[in-house]
Amino acid sequence: MIDPDLTLSEATPSPLDFQYEPWLFNAMIEELATNELGISFIYTVLEQLAMRYDLTDAVVVLEHESLTTQEFRLAGASVNPDYASRLAVAPGVYCEPDIVPRAELEAVRTACQLALSLHLARFTAAHDALTTIANRRTFDIALANSTVRSARYGWAFTLVLIDLKDFKSVNDRMGHDAGDRLLRHFGFALRLSVRQGDIVARIGGDEFAVILNNAEGHEAMGFVERLRENVTKAGETIEFTTGTATSPRDSTDSAELTRIADARLYAKRGIIHR
Repeated sequence: MIDPDLTLSEATPSPLDFQYEPWLFNAMIEELATNELGISFIYTVLEQLAMRYDLTDAVVVLEHESLTTQEFRLAGASVNPDYASRLAVAPGVYCEPDIVPRAELEAVRTACQLALSLHLARFTAAHDALTTIANRRTFDIALANSTVRSARYGWAFTLVLIDLKDFKSVNDRMGHDAGDRLLRHFGFALRLSVRQGDIVARIGGDEFAVILNNAEGHEAMGFVERLRENVTKAGETIEFTTGTATSPRDSTDSAELTRIADARLYAKRGIIHR
């Protein structure tokens, strides 16, 4: 267990404390060779730090403007509230035993902070801010990749377009806060309704899309039923219409698949869509 008295010195480090750490630089290069710099890098660095100094435990405490304080513990061990309360509040690296030079601790903290910031920046760029599911740009890329694989290897997938009914009236009658709450609940229900490897996205104000991988007609029907059940469990009254298109049966072109699914959606609503 980490002793709270055995932590980073509170003194402000001098410029001489910040020294080049070859092992840390090499760890970063090795990570970049196979992965994007992110959360996994933080655990890699803690593991290497523990091996260098024969540590029994290590935790890095990081801060980010969009998050509360984040703690990452050696080997991915949990940091429960009781354990977290024994750590110092200040960002830093806390080790047991406390034998790592201060300059090296600061270098590790800086590298981990960079990895966290890059991870969050990528997440923000790829996801819808309100629902935290994929955004339109991410979905378009995923759909293009799926159609290429379907055309080349014959792998089936189903595109599902979803349109919420009378969403504008919710905003008009109850205000945008109520509309935002409804969208968040629907996004959460979508995540609960898909399988691992499927893609869910918000592609417009009240428009959503799903890629069901390795799925054809009956799998799509099962997904819609699960979605209806999960929406009901969320305690919201949300009616929606779906339209589907399956690759390679309907097409292996992303634009054509979208057109077909869109036409089927509007047909269910009894609307002639041009």
